Amino acid sequence: MKVKVKTFAKFREVLGKELDVELDGKATINDLLTTMCTSHQAHNLIFDESGKIKEYVNILKKGRHIQSLNGILTELEDGDEVAIFPPVAGG
Repeated sequence: MKVKVKTFAKFREVLGKELDVELDGKATINDLLTTMCTSHQAHNLIFDESGKIKEYVNILKKGRHIQSLNGILTELEDGDEVAIFPPVAGG
């Protein structure tokens, strides 16, 4: 299956702007992140010391935050679009 990943801000600098990621069989957000975070720098940007996604990391699948779905166990489908970005602030 192929998933399109769009990254923003500091995630873009480390992971790239847009990626097409190939995953085997049934896959989850966790599988996607594990596949993408092959470098130490990328892994430390997304995950904390215990292996959980850092609180400030926002991940959306087809426009819906994964926290409102099944978290990192959210299943992916061929053609899904995933966005990864830091908190949004403004005034």
